[in-house]
Amino acid sequence: MIKEILPTYEVWTKDMSLADQIKFYFDVDLDNYLGDPWEILAECAVDPYWLEEFKVNFKEYLQEREYIQ
Repeated sequence: MIKEILPTYEVWTKDMSLADQIKFYFDVDLDNYLGDPWEILAECAVDPYWLEEFKVNFKEYLQEREYIQ
């Protein structure tokens, strides 16, 4: 059996906006989200390292679920 070659993080996310990445990571449809999406944005506003940490966590998330190599 030939194992499918998985794309890199950069290739997989190149056409995804940050909003799409957040939706995918949190599995949130912001149009139908019952919580407060501003909570996510508030965390971004107070933590200068949030985006950097998010990207690391998102990459690990994708690797664990075998979306990327």
